[in-house]
Amino acid sequence: MSTYPSFTEQEAGSPSVPCRSTPKKSKHWDVKCILKIMCPKDKKIVAQLAKTQVNTADEIYWDDPYFDGTKWTTRRFPGGGSADPVAKEITILNGTSCEDAADTFYHEIWHQNQPPGMGWPEPAEDDAYYNTERWTIERGLPGRPELRTKDANGHVVPDAKKIRAFVQHEYPSPPPPVAGKKQPVPIGSDPAKNLTKVQDPDTGQVSWRPSQKGDTFGGPEQRINPKTVNASAWKCP
Repeated sequence: MSTYPSFTEQEAGSPSVPCRSTPKKSKHWDVKCILKIMCPKDKKIVAQLAKTQVNTADEIYWDDPYFDGTKWTTRRFPGGGSADPVAKEITILNGTSCEDAADTFYHEIWHQNQPPGMGWPEPAEDDAYYNTERWTIERGLPGRPELRTKDANGHVVPDAKKIRAFVQHEYPSPPPPVAGKKQPVPIGSDPAKNLTKVQDPDTGQVSWRPSQKGDTFGGPEQRINPKTVNASAWKCP
């Protein structure tokens, strides 16, 4: 997983599919409790939040098109947060604890600073979950125990294999390589004809083929009751 500087002013990412994070348990956070966690060790995160449009929502979800083997339907992905790196916009679910919201803020800020053109959901989500989990371990936050393991010295560390499996299962991931060769990535569909539009990951060439069970791609983001947080609130004491 990458360890490049995570807090920069560079343009990053792609506006076409905002990055996502998964939701957690229901409580309620506010800016004050996030600052209590972030300050003073993570002042750079807070400074970047002050330059970002931060939204909250009662619900965030994506209805991802999905071919079940017979017909095209959708699978709902309930989100805990999302990030549009180009628009410099982050949306966070209202109903989470302070610790979990801080986790999500770090995850989405990490997305904001990933290199331009980084593939989504792979490796962008693998990278964000790994580095976010590393941060929660360092800060003594609950994080996601199911994405952790212990190293040879008994220290708790992020588990790259578990993170890889998690992203593959939860996100509209592209087909895995076959005999080391990358497979065409679904980017669209014709439900009336059960056809899938795919893009060659190496050449960028687009073509159509018969839909295969498991074909999926990201749907549009939906927000329920969105509100914008006052940017001046993001300031360490």
